[in-house]
Amino acid sequence: MSDNEFAAKIEQFREQADEIGRLQEARTRLMGVGTAERRRVTVTVNADGIVIDIKFSSDIGDLEYDEIATAITEASRLAVADVAGQTTALFAPIAVESTGRVGLTETLADIDALRDQLH
Repeated sequence: MSDNEFAAKIEQFREQADEIGRLQEARTRLMGVGTAERRRVTVTVNADGIVIDIKFSSDIGDLEYDEIATAITEASRLAVADVAGQTTALFAPIAVESTGRVGLTETLADIDALRDQLH
């Protein structure tokens, strides 16, 4: 490999690292929203799926406590799914296509690498 080719590879690596950093920063600003029980309960989660807001409509009193608890759980689940979908879409440009079956060792290594990237 020539010096020019090596320099080009280093520059490409830096550009990819910058893009990953930009995407990670953008991910921290994502929020997911889910509603349940005919929009009587709305839950908002942050990029990590942690509830940051719960809102109740004015007719929430029509529900029993167990129905409200169930609605909060369902809205939370939908909000987490929403933010997960946004994260997948955000990282789609750099997602690696798998062409074959991946073993457990490779999967665990990929999970560790992803965890390191996201923190």
